[in-house]
Amino acid sequence: MDLSPDAQAAPVPEVRNRWRRVWQALAVLLIVLVGLYVYQYVTKGAFWKSTFESYVSKRAGRPVRVAGDFQLYLDPNIRFRAEGLTIANPDWAEKDQFFAAESINLDASLWQAIFGDVTINDLAVDGGQLALQRRADRSNTWTFGGGALDIPDIIRAAVTNSRLTLIDAPTATRLDMTFNDIAGTAASGGQRIDGPLAFAGTGTTRGAPFRLDGRLTTPNQAAAGGRLGLDLVGTIARTRITIAGTLPGATRIDGADLRITMAGRNFQDPGRLFGIILPATRPYRLAANLTKANREFRFTNLTGRIGDSDIAGTLTATLAETAKDRFRIDGKLNSKALDIKDVGPLIGYDPVKLEAGQSIVKQVSGRPRLLPDAPLAIETLGKFDARIDYRARVVRTGKLPFDNLRLVLGLDDKLLTLSPFAFDIAGGRLIAKIDINARTLPVRTGYDVRLTQIPLGKVLNGFNVEDAGTTASIRGRLQLKGTGDTVHKSLASANGRIALVVPTGMLWVRNIELAEVDLQNFLTALIGKTLKDKRLINCGIVAFTVTNGRAVADPIIIDTNKAVFRGRGGFSFGDESLAMSLEGDSKQFSLFSGQSPIKVNGYFADPSINPISAELLGRGAAAVTLGLVATPLAAIAAFIDLGDAKDVNCTPILAAKRDTASNRAANAKPTR
Repeated sequence: MDLSPDAQAAPVPEVRNRWRRVWQALAVLLIVLVGLYVYQYVTKGAFWKSTFESYVSKRAGRPVRVAGDFQLYLDPNIRFRAEGLTIANPDWAEKDQFFAAESINLDASLWQAIFGDVTINDLAVDGGQLALQRRADRSNTWTFGGGALDIPDIIRAAVTNSRLTLIDAPTATRLDMTFNDIAGTAASGGQRIDGPLAFAGTGTTRGAPFRLDGRLTTPNQAAAGGRLGLDLVGTIARTRITIAGTLPGATRIDGADLRITMAGRNFQDPGRLFGIILPATRPYRLAANLTKANREFRFTNLTGRIGDSDIAGTLTATLAETAKDRFRIDGKLNSKALDIKDVGPLIGYDPVKLEAGQSIVKQVSGRPRLLPDAPLAIETLGKFDARIDYRARVVRTGKLPFDNLRLVLGLDDKLLTLSPFAFDIAGGRLIAKIDINARTLPVRTGYDVRLTQIPLGKVLNGFNVEDAGTTASIRGRLQLKGTGDTVHKSLASANGRIALVVPTGMLWVRNIELAEVDLQNFLTALIGKTLKDKRLINCGIVAFTVTNGRAVADPIIIDTNKAVFRGRGGFSFGDESLAMSLEGDSKQFSLFSGQSPIKVNGYFADPSINPISAELLGRGAAAVTLGLVATPLAAIAAFIDLGDAKDVNCTPILAAKRDTASNRAANAKPTR
């Protein structure tokens, strides 16, 4: 081995040359980089435009273009500016561009871009427009074919002159919304948006125009993924809706704490937007707290008014678990005072006429019609199930005292039941069960109404008649079954029985002020001209057999200590005509000798009571039905469940002699 000094010194120049070449290369590279930096700084990186469009288009899976000025350079942070930036929508979308902005300016950290995630220090967007659209098959414009675009962290941002449009086929909704200017910052782990985010919009949904104005009251929490404060006012379908409170997140409602207020002319207006025919109402204003848990939307602390009635309680709407299931509504509601006018729309009367104080009577073929004829919303009944328990302490009628109303409404796949439907009336109680079966057509309706012992004295007081000691009472039952999708149709086709029984009691009337219904003439003719005299009612029966909507007296008999009164004829639910008469047979010599029958004619909406003196009947002909009562009375007693047989003293009637001619007269069809 050569260890001479010359041999050891030989590699040194070669090493030095190698390092010299490295430094020369680095110098050249540095000069190039400096040159490139100077070039990109001078040109503002405009030459990156096509590269930027190509890269972002590939990531988005759709064309991205910059129509105007483009800048992408280092200063020393990343500086970006684009004028006329657009991100295309799919070909099927109505709007060509998913996103468009007149200008975008941002400043991003170069250091974090090299060694970590991109962080935008400043972002300014002016004239931004976002177009969202969803088709009937639920495909949408915001799902990108190239995968989701990463949105970097933003420290400071300002958005001006921004707009959003939404076209949603499943809900037939079109929305055009504008936003007030937005400015915010995020630093040291915290985020802050200056002031609430205000917005306003107009559009249509299911053919109905709407407008909304609102603001996000907690934009900073929302930006951090926290709770979203919302203050919203909207008008749609003649309904004003306000929403105030918080959501758990921008796209979450479970655990929401919202107060919702609705005010409008009629429940049916907003209901039609969702294909649900809700009950008709007079003008209303309701407010409730709304929250959601799993599939349940819970409306608690519900308060408000419908027409002249107050209402309070809770409602829960449970969404269907599968597409084949129906959603369900459960609720407990109550009123301190229910105005009888507010019940009218629920059974088919026009709420507009009720609100205006107009007559609810219609003219049909020249005849007045009182029974409502609004059709039942059959298809809606199949969309949801329900159970609503409603109570009202007082029912304001203006005449009779009604109170302690209880109504349980049940709906099970087009079978609607009102059971019980009960209330106190003048000291007695009415208890009804109504079944409306729309599972098959035509709709079948069953009515079963019972009257417990109702004091006549309190009834007379309700009509400004001084009872002065009346002790008589009324019991009764109505049991009918009919077909048809309106109240009028179901009764016009009904078959069944109606019966009222007056057990023994005193009738003592001293003051009558109802000339408009001829009550004074009626009672004068019925019990004599001296109204101050007492009349003991031994027994009274007013019964009808109903066939195809036509009711025939079967029988009508009132036995007093002075006379026996009998009625014949009947009425029709079809044309609502009345054709009855009542005549008396005195128990005292010549007191009612030659007494004319009292005619009851006209219509439900326009009755007339006429004692006709020219039509005198003989005493023998007046006793037409006494012998026929034994079998009908027995049927009536079982029909209305009289309870204590001692209360009914019908011995004089039961002991009467049978007369076949009278049988034919009592069961004759009504005559006009």
